[in-house]
Amino acid sequence: MQHSLDETMVYLGTSKPEAEFTAAVTDIITSAAHALANGDLLQFTTETTLPAGLSLATNYYVIDITTNTFKVSATPNGTAVDITGTGTGAHTYHLKGRAIYVGDWKNIGMSLNFVSTPTMTIKVQGSMQTVCPDFNADQSSTNRWDYVEVIDSNSATAIDGDTGVACSGTADNRLFEANVSVLEWISVVITAFTAGTLDVRIKVIV
Repeated sequence: MQHSLDETMVYLGTSKPEAEFTAAVTDIITSAAHALANGDLLQFTTETTLPAGLSLATNYYVIDITTNTFKVSATPNGTAVDITGTGTGAHTYHLKGRAIYVGDWKNIGMSLNFVSTPTMTIKVQGSMQTVCPDFNADQSSTNRWDYVEVIDSNSATAIDGDTGVACSGTADNRLFEANVSVLEWISVVITAFTAGTLDVRIKVIV
């Protein structure tokens, strides 16, 4: 008899995976109708120079949300990062997926819902490390993870982990399975994004 856990949200469907933002020395970041949630994990990029106090390739956690603004912390539910300058050029935030522990389970089911003229590619990441890796940092001898093959539940087609699942402009709901019997952790990453929103839910099965 199979047993499963309730679905775990990896990406919230209403949140924008990427959007431009501005920052003020009040530590407030503004991005219209971002739909982010407190606790969401972000990284930042810029065309020129990030606002002072923020760094590239660094994980930040959303706090103090309003409809059009938020602050970020270096730790979950921590204090706001001190932003001391507005930077130059256009800045973009990138929403990152949650790491899910799967060490006690053999398989996962994954539901992907793409909406709002979705044009993006997602990939599933896996790790055998006992301690959760940083899936948003480069692979290394101490940060061991790789992309994982998934099986399309509709066609039983295997999709190579390095290729990922692409959605090209049409709203869609897709179901996948993956064997995680040798893994401890999985996550989902958006590797190419043009438009749309993404809802990812994972159910682990023994």
